[in-house]
Amino acid sequence: MLNSTFINHQDRKETAAIERRRQYEEARRLRIFNARQRVFGIDRFALENQLKEKHQKQQDAIEQQRKVEDEQQRQNQVIQLKNREQLLLRQQLDTEINQFRALHQRPEQSRDFDLFDPNFLKKSLPARINDDDPRLTVSGAQKFEGEDLFQRDRTRFQKQQQRSWLEQQIRDKRQAEMDRIASERFLDEALQAREKKVCQLAAEERTTRHKIQQAVNQYNQHLLEQQDFERSQQKHEEQEDNLAEIYNHLTSDILTENPEVAKSSLGPNRIIPYAYKGMSLLELQQIRETQEKQREDLNRRQKEEANNKESWDQLTIDFDQRVVLKDREINRRRRLLAGEIGHENLKLCNEQQQTLKYLNQTVYQNRPTMEYFNQFNTTSR
Repeated sequence: MLNSTFINHQDRKETAAIERRRQYEEARRLRIFNARQRVFGIDRFALENQLKEKHQKQQDAIEQQRKVEDEQQRQNQVIQLKNREQLLLRQQLDTEINQFRALHQRPEQSRDFDLFDPNFLKKSLPARINDDDPRLTVSGAQKFEGEDLFQRDRTRFQKQQQRSWLEQQIRDKRQAEMDRIASERFLDEALQAREKKVCQLAAEERTTRHKIQQAVNQYNQHLLEQQDFERSQQKHEEQEDNLAEIYNHLTSDILTENPEVAKSSLGPNRIIPYAYKGMSLLELQQIRETQEKQREDLNRRQKEEANNKESWDQLTIDFDQRVVLKDREINRRRRLLAGEIGHENLKLCNEQQQTLKYLNQTVYQNRPTMEYFNQFNTTSR
């Protein structure tokens, strides 16, 4: 510590400044070298203060907006009350004006009301009241020849005529109903008579059918007897025909097996199928000779195929032996090459070890220690 006798005011200022910088540097080191709080190039506390200020500004802006909205809502309510008061005042004025007009400004009180009175035509008399109106003159063009002056009497007469027509229609309808009832009664009587007639005809029909059935049975019995006679006669004739056919077959060329019968007129090598009785001994001998030749040809072909197969098998065995020899030669060359590569790798390993030994013992004698690395990052600068 310095002696206070030789310390002046300037020295104290410099000492305080140095101490202040040292404390600032120490605080900065704590901030920077703290793995949990360190953010390179950024002051975390300043950012937190900025975030707090930003949130406070946002809250102030929200509060200001809320106050503005409340004030706006209050002003809207005041405007609505004023508008409602003006509307009520306007309605009251309109009511008073209408009452004044209804009491003191009615249309019939005007001087020229008779010119635009809407009920003027209703109040005035019509152009003519009746055909004997005294206002009707010759020059008034209100009464002409050919007019229906007796409309009332004509209308009354037409009503009476319609009433008489209606009564006539009622009488005609009643008469038609009575005629319909009488016709239905007559129809029922006719139906009953027809039913009786139908029953009588049905009884007669049953009697007639019974007689016809008896006649049919008698005729069928006669036909049955005649068919039995014809069947027995036909059976006798069929037996005679069968005996004749058997005799003809026994004496025909079919059973005697005459080969000349099977020859066809279409050619020397053609036969008749239904008359053919088999081949002769010469034809059988020819077929056997042909089969023997076919067997010899088949044996010859089988021997040739066996020889070809044996040749191919021998060729396959030779090829396999050559492939095995070739594989052995390739494996021998691969082993030789692997030995040469091993020797070369061993040589390179020895050279690399000698090189590393030279570097470690001769080139890199002054290796850096941990003190060399610890001198870095001792300050925040």
